[in-house]
Amino acid sequence: MSVWRPVRRTVHQPQVGEVVRDRAHGGAEGVYMETRDGRVYLRPRQGGQEWTTYPSEIEPLADEPELVPVLGADRPRRAPEWPGDRAGVTAV
Repeated sequence: MSVWRPVRRTVHQPQVGEVVRDRAHGGAEGVYMETRDGRVYLRPRQGGQEWTTYPSEIEPLADEPELVPVLGADRPRRAPEWPGDRAGVTAV
């Protein structure tokens, strides 16, 4: 009788700007931007809309990482600030 054992994957920890493959999205290739709150943020090579996936779903494209220049971080990913959100400020 065989015993079922889960397959354990080594989680790849890419550098910012490294092109990786996202197994959860059909093998889509994306540029690694950051990991935040347990999710990996990827962006198309030519720029565009970021998407998220789990760290266990990304893998390197080759033995030698391909890096794409990342000019800088976008605005922080957080809820928009509305009037009255700051202490002591009231909405008009």
